[in-house]
Amino acid sequence: MITKDKERADLLAAFRHLNPANKLTLIQFAKFLQSQQTEGEKPISQEPLDLPKPADESAVKALKRLKRSYPMIDADMSLLDDASRLLMEKITGTPDQEVIEKLEALFVERFKSWQLEQE
Repeated sequence: MITKDKERADLLAAFRHLNPANKLTLIQFAKFLQSQQTEGEKPISQEPLDLPKPADESAVKALKRLKRSYPMIDADMSLLDDASRLLMEKITGTPDQEVIEKLEALFVERFKSWQLEQE
């Protein structure tokens, strides 16, 4: 997962390699993006959302539900790779319910990691 410190470091490293004209462009673009943000944007929940689990939920629909239930977790490549491996189990014959349980455990684990990063 990308942490705030990593984001800052990556942005600063990229900025340092720009020529003066591109640095100015980047600053102007950042200010533009900032001005476009809606004042009343709803903050991202710091706790998982309690979205109902349909009785006949498929593994793919469960993944979508879990992504909505944990909006604070970035859907980075690592998470997507892990989720894809679990969905491949479905393709090879593992029952949906078993895959869903593993997906739920994956998201709980990622949430706990995210909480530790916030401290």
